[in-house]
Amino acid sequence: MKMLHYLLLISIAVSLLAACAPPTTPPEPPPEPPPLEDDPLYLDPQQPIPARVADLLARMTLAEKIGQMTQVEKNSIQPPAVTTYAIGSILSGGGGYPTPNTPDAWATMVNAYKTAALDTRLGIPLIYGVDAIHGHHNLVGAVIFPHKVGLGATRNPDLVRRTAEATALEVAATSIDWNFAPVVAVPRDIRWGRAYEAFGEDTALVTELATAYLEGLQGARLADPHTILATPKHFVADGETTWGSSTTEDFKLDQGVTDVDEATLRAVHLP
Repeated sequence: MKMLHYLLLISIAVSLLAACAPPTTPPEPPPEPPPLEDDPLYLDPQQPIPARVADLLARMTLAEKIGQMTQVEKNSIQPPAVTTYAIGSILSGGGGYPTPNTPDAWATMVNAYKTAALDTRLGIPLIYGVDAIHGHHNLVGAVIFPHKVGLGATRNPDLVRRTAEATALEVAATSIDWNFAPVVAVPRDIRWGRAYEAFGEDTALVTELATAYLEGLQGARLADPHTILATPKHFVADGETTWGSSTTEDFKLDQGVTDVDEATLRAVHLP
């Protein structure tokens, strides 16, 4: 009973203190960033890139930095929000296509997001990405190529390079800059549901064909209009995920834990 009395007294004391405390005031909003001068250094293409980057970063607010590091799926955001939150990247995942699903509609959709990014205070261009791993397959009428395991069976890096070049051409035609491919996994358990996304289980073969695919997407110069940015994925050693370690109940072998020694990691997966 004494303990209950003590707790009751403490509760009453806390309530009295809270009642006597002055009301809290909301925090002051962050100060407005200073207006840009007519010719900020970061917009001058004649200046060295490190100097332009340093100048731009020094001008950015915390909210703008957060926005630039945020990527949103296109079905979850409209172009005006890109301007409001200074979003740095948009992607089209599965089902991330416009209506109608035509090349012209794709370009119109993507360019609307890009224009919204240029309407922000700093006018930082937006980068748009797409999962065109077997061709630009979200686009009706695009060329669909064999899965990577099928291309791996050819053992033909020139053929793989040309499939990537064709993919880059069709992706770039819809105003998209970036492809989430190639997969550079080295599958070690054939039960893995993503095994078909990889070129094969041999490290040397995966290295050779993934390099050819990357070069096919990016070409000799990323500034060329028919080239796009590549993404070697996924994180190192996802091809050796341990059976039963999946983080979801739907799969036994996906997005889980890779339990392997460092020597194997470096010899099999890192190359």
